Amino acid sequence: MKALCIGMMVCDTLISPVPENILELDSVRIDKPRICCGGDALNVAMGLARLGCPVSIIGRIGRDSNGSFILKECQQNHIDSSRVIFDQECGTAASYALIDTNGERHFLTEKSVFYRISGTDVSDAAISDTDAVYIGSAMALQKMDEGGIQDVFTRAHRMGKLTIMDAAVNIEDPEKDWMNLLAPAFQETDVFFPSMGEAVKLTGETEPERIADYFRKFPMKLFGMKLGGDGCFATDFNKTHYIKCPSGMPVVDTTGAGDSFMAGLTCALLKGWDTFEAVRFASCVATRNVGAVGGTAGIPGYDEAVQFYQEWKDVL
Repeated sequence: MKALCIGMMVCDTLISPVPENILELDSVRIDKPRICCGGDALNVAMGLARLGCPVSIIGRIGRDSNGSFILKECQQNHIDSSRVIFDQECGTAASYALIDTNGERHFLTEKSVFYRISGTDVSDAAISDTDAVYIGSAMALQKMDEGGIQDVFTRAHRMGKLTIMDAAVNIEDPEKDWMNLLAPAFQETDVFFPSMGEAVKLTGETEPERIADYFRKFPMKLFGMKLGGDGCFATDFNKTHYIKCPSGMPVVDTTGAGDSFMAGLTCALLKGWDTFEAVRFASCVATRNVGAVGGTAGIPGYDEAVQFYQEWKDVL
């Protein structure tokens, strides 16, 4: 069973340690910068590959060194990047994480290419060649929000594919009526699992059950919210569960926690797991991931992930 991930592909550069008064200083000695992959679509694809799921990716990059790095990483991780588009006007999305002496991250980003990702980037052949279509960052990809997601998911449903969506808070358009804008896409979404903050932004509600009521009118098979260290909320609109994270596990780096959750969820659903067991498995994958530095560095192989899940499933 194969997944297709669509959306953000980013080249991240991590810089540390950065003193708080950096703008007052002429020069500071830092550790060797670390370059890694980022962006929800790329992180989820990396996670799926680590879990042993065949996966392809569609997004936009530039013909530059950052784009070359991403393609090399895809190749090394056995991700099919043959349908990635080289944008003619924008460079590869780049993020520079300035990590201060307390470990907090402050980001400088250049992401103009995100505004060019559209539904027309995704061919019928790409959809036909997969079993589940994942689109990340609803609310952050303009052309996808304005009809692109609906177009891709409608075609996916026509071919009998599972459709999965995540979201991202958009700080540049705070006054948009996101619920109304994305309603046509939600009509074609099987699984929607944003963070609690993203769900609050969409609905204006702050209680999980009341938020879920907003989505009851859509024909979703699963709706949920990631609750950070508190686990997650999940409902199929018949049954509702609050699912915990495994407790007492090390937390080293929460970067990519939500993306690793979505990779675990997508993997389990592709393998035919029960809906809520798939959510528990996703919680276990995310818990393992935050125990290592990097957006996907802590994601184990599938057999190891299943073993970890078996150890914790009865208490989640």
